Amino acid sequence: MARRAAISGVATTEATSPSKQTSSSLELCQQAAWAALEHARLRPEDLDAIVVGNIDGFEGTALSGKHVTRLLGLGRHLPLIILNTGGTTGGNLMQVAARMVRSGTHEAVMVLGQPTFFGARDLQSAINTNSPMIVEQPLGMGAFHMGAFAASAYQARHGISARDLAEVIVADHDKASRNPKAHLRYTVDVDYVVNGTPLSTPLTQPMVCPVSTSANAMVLVSEARARALDHPTALVTAMGTTSDPYLGGGKGDFAALENLAALARRVYRLADIREPRQEFDVVEVFAPYAHMQPMQLEALGFCEPGTGIELIRSGATAIDGDMPTNLSGGPKCTNAGVAGELAPYLYVAMQLMDSAPPEIQVAGHPRMGLAHGTGGSFFQFENLAVLTRLDPAPEA
Repeated sequence: MARRAAISGVATTEATSPSKQTSSSLELCQQAAWAALEHARLRPEDLDAIVVGNIDGFEGTALSGKHVTRLLGLGRHLPLIILNTGGTTGGNLMQVAARMVRSGTHEAVMVLGQPTFFGARDLQSAINTNSPMIVEQPLGMGAFHMGAFAASAYQARHGISARDLAEVIVADHDKASRNPKAHLRYTVDVDYVVNGTPLSTPLTQPMVCPVSTSANAMVLVSEARARALDHPTALVTAMGTTSDPYLGGGKGDFAALENLAALARRVYRLADIREPRQEFDVVEVFAPYAHMQPMQLEALGFCEPGTGIELIRSGATAIDGDMPTNLSGGPKCTNAGVAGELAPYLYVAMQLMDSAPPEIQVAGHPRMGLAHGTGGSFFQFENLAVLTRLDPAPEA
């Protein structure tokens, strides 16, 4: 029987714009890696491997990973695993490390989510190459257009207005304003969002994520090692990944996240989750566009189709609601590429370990959380994990 893995240490650096960062990207990685080790009560020699994420198109996958890890100060001979799964890289990092621990071949693995966007001279041009070269790029489609497919379909099916979508952004900014690690830490109102620079109908500039720079790191260890620590950890109870066709024409329904719903059913079965709305204490989803969070909440079984915005509007997803969601502000307010994609896993683990910034820490020692990641030209690749608080073993 496979062992279970637990997240024993996490760390994130303060996020900002790449044009305003005062630490180099390497220095950010160093800060996150060493802080995660300290949180996990480990030394560099305790690590068996490090898993690093890079995305081709922004940087050379192998060279960047080797360059960064060689200069972290953790030791030149630490085995290195480099992962590149495009926009899902960050979330998949945690799952790869967890599988390494569960297999019994590794006892302690560090995961490093680097800032990704700092090296692109023209970021939007680089992202736009994500669309299929022969079929869709000649149509002039870029990232905003592909993101707007689902937004427009969701609007049409459920009669949702631009002002409704704007309320999602208002809620995210309100949460991010309380997170000292977030990039966009200012509040906005509905009029500001609706009247922002148009990108691709119905999306305006305030409805999409910023370009951020930060680094995130976490350490995964065996359950036995986690129980021996003197602080709570986050047990990886269940996890999974799934994918849809790459071409937009292969997707079944742009107005619903069918692929995520299928993954949720599978992961919930593994974790014996029967009433997700009642069982999860904290949730973090990767939602860089305004329409994504309500659609994800619906696909994850927290509400009926077309009611995700009502759920957010009701206050249920606020820190004092019954299902706190994206208390970090989410990728709508901080998105540093691979680091941003790892962030939902990191923030859920923080919450379960009572280690989130005090301003966003859920009261009452939350016990179960859901972390989600997504990527791809039409966000057709998904990853998901159920994390459970694991308290230290009682002293004999």
